[in-house]
Amino acid sequence: MKIMYNAATCNHYGACIEEAPEVFSFAEDGSLRIQTYDISRSLEDKVRDACMMCPTQSVQIEDE
Repeated sequence: MKIMYNAATCNHYGACIEEAPEVFSFAEDGSLRIQTYDISRSLEDKVRDACMMCPTQSVQIEDE
């Protein structure tokens, strides 16, 4: 699983952070921060849900 993030379309709603706070957070400047790109199997479902919840589809996954 690979996370793809488009900063140009992200409106910083925070839906991904609510769904998977282990992976996503806000940086001090308010931008989205991806804490890890190495997604463990135990977090895969949460990351999938986070991507589906993104209203601008700025966070997506690609299965490897």
